[in-house]
Amino acid sequence: MIMKQSLLILITLGLMSCSGYLDVKPDIRMDVPNTLEDCELLLNDYGNLNMTSPAATLIAGEEFYLNAENWYSVTNLDDRNAYTWSDEQGVRGMGWQGPYRTIFLANQVLQVLEKLPRDEQNLSKYNDILGKALFFRAFAYHQLAQLYCLTYDKNTAKNELGLPLKQTPDLVMVNGRSSLEDTYQFILQDYTKASHLLSITAQAKSLPNRTAAFAGLARVYLDMQLYDRSFQYADSAWRLQPRLMDFNVLDSNSESPIPKNNEEVIFSALTPYSEALGSYYSRINPSLMNLYMQGDLRKKVFYRENQDEPGTFGYKANYEQTESGSFVGLTTGEVILIRAESASRLNRQDIALKDLNMLFASRFKNDENIKYIEDDPQKILSMILAERRRELVFRGRRWADLKRLNKEPAHQTELQRTLDGKVYTLPAGSLGYAFLIPQAVIELNPTIQQNKR
Repeated sequence: MIMKQSLLILITLGLMSCSGYLDVKPDIRMDVPNTLEDCELLLNDYGNLNMTSPAATLIAGEEFYLNAENWYSVTNLDDRNAYTWSDEQGVRGMGWQGPYRTIFLANQVLQVLEKLPRDEQNLSKYNDILGKALFFRAFAYHQLAQLYCLTYDKNTAKNELGLPLKQTPDLVMVNGRSSLEDTYQFILQDYTKASHLLSITAQAKSLPNRTAAFAGLARVYLDMQLYDRSFQYADSAWRLQPRLMDFNVLDSNSESPIPKNNEEVIFSALTPYSEALGSYYSRINPSLMNLYMQGDLRKKVFYRENQDEPGTFGYKANYEQTESGSFVGLTTGEVILIRAESASRLNRQDIALKDLNMLFASRFKNDENIKYIEDDPQKILSMILAERRRELVFRGRRWADLKRLNKEPAHQTELQRTLDGKVYTLPAGSLGYAFLIPQAVIELNPTIQQNKR
């Protein structure tokens, strides 16, 4: 066990010091894993696999605001700039480095597996490890695509810039960026392969299972606006894990009312810690608070009134019960909303209403007996989109939703911030929805094309 722990330490230190796409220089020699047990150990590296999603997808959204004093107090320049959609860059570039660390580890495991025999004795274990590595790589690439690429449009994706697609664990970046079409097809391919390989159950919420692969596919297809596929995979995920928490039994007065590893969590993932997202700095946008209807328990379960600033609210419902990062993983609540929206867009309004009311039943006071009844398809869709805002708060999903919904005139949103009297705006469909790749990465890899402005 000591030897295996040393292996993990060496690999992790190596990740912190590798060059090219991770933008730091190598100075530590890494021991190379060579057994299934070594691969399992690497895939249990929570810090480098589950805590690397970009915080900028939350910071750049519209769910909270910072007053000028708190904004100036944020020490991470990248986070400050993300809040105002500025093209200035800090020195960390964690939104880029973090997911590529995950990809490096996944590629390391995949390379080892190629050299190991797969036989009757180890088939189940081998396949599960292979599926996990593919899942982690797909999840990381999707997180990167949401931050550094424009939204997917099937009519233009072949001509839009995607990501550098790294498939080996060497420390040299690939030659340039793929198309957005190739990026999304690569993500879908990894998730699909993983769905055939992963076990139905996982040892922990930090490790993916088949349900997680289906949920990941549903999320990606929704971002691609391919609603027949997003419906299919959301339905498959729900059939494997058909459970919702009853918010009536939660202690809304608690500072951490959402139980860790609860029955809704399919896969756990976090952003790194960000001061901008901390409950001491961020204030919930009043427009979001106003979306909650009478009897909606989430208003008290998700938020607490700030004692130092009465009338304002902070978020307290992290699904990991931590301030060390924001939860951006997969849940059954999100799966139900993907299925509902997809059904509505496919004109299957009966299913959309059924899913919406099933979620309401677990989120509203029992004595409210709420049931949403509507015949107008556009009103049903609007209610589902509003429900995504109420349910998936502080999950990083609003940024992805803004990008895809800005393609629809009826659902376009112009974002606006005000700091010290200065107004910052991000128009619907702006090129600013694709963050600039860190300049240090461009300098180390001149073939990587910067995003347009």
